[in-house]
Amino acid sequence: MTEVQRADKFKQHFLMHQRLWCTVLLLLWGALNVLVLTTTVLMDAASFGRPLPIWEPLCWELTSTTAILLLIWAMTIVLPRWIENKPWYQQALLHLLLTIPFSLVHVLTMMALRKLWYWLAGSLYQPFDAGWWYVLFYEFRKDFMSYFLILFVISGYRLMVLRLRGEATYVPTGEKSVPVEESPPQQLLVKKLGKEFLIHTADIEWVEAAGNYANLHVGAAVYPMRITMARLAELLPAPGFIRIHRSTIVSSRAVAHIEPLDTGDHRVTLKDGKVLSLSRRYREHFRDSLAVGS
Repeated sequence: MTEVQRADKFKQHFLMHQRLWCTVLLLLWGALNVLVLTTTVLMDAASFGRPLPIWEPLCWELTSTTAILLLIWAMTIVLPRWIENKPWYQQALLHLLLTIPFSLVHVLTMMALRKLWYWLAGSLYQPFDAGWWYVLFYEFRKDFMSYFLILFVISGYRLMVLRLRGEATYVPTGEKSVPVEESPPQQLLVKKLGKEFLIHTADIEWVEAAGNYANLHVGAAVYPMRITMARLAELLPAPGFIRIHRSTIVSSRAVAHIEPLDTGDHRVTLKDGKVLSLSRRYREHFRDSLAVGS
């Protein structure tokens, strides 16, 4: 087996078992983090002539890392569902606000675990001798940076996965084909795992913005395409594809039902159960497009 074949095999395994790889990589990071920080505390304590029993700094770092790992898992669920489909300025504000519950959950979780550990060890854990507000502020400073570092790593990981999956491009129908402005393309050439596949635009269920890319959702598969949402909305055949949000385009064939919300926006549920947001800005256009397509 050549180096190229081995690399391609590894890439395929990574893409097919992402949950396994994510779990393994996070656990490896957690173990390394606990090891480095625990030994750092022990070395610092020894240098000041106040040696500690190994179990105490191990307890501190292991409980903190455990809480962070649980929060990373929660972020991977919350961010795509409720944050990433909003305009950038709303996302920025929400991320700033989310640092507060992030820090609170981190502190309360690790404190509860530490109290349990100390109790099992026959000792007493009293972290708030300096006062609740002092401890919470002390931890928030670090958690604020941790939140955005985790956010950066998650975004980088997703970008890496998109690049490994490949990119989608429109396939010209011939040398004398009609320009795309007059004739919307009906198929895409998809490069994925070292191979090229043809998918029909009619098979696309919905599209979401992802930085400089648009993610095309076809069943359980996702294909990134380097294009703006505005340009893609012009290219995809109407009225089959409808813009429902600044960051979302949906196929009318994939829509199951629509629900109004108290905010004036609507919730669009697809036939596969996926829930998308229909903003007020695109509501009338959405209804008109459905009427034309019916």
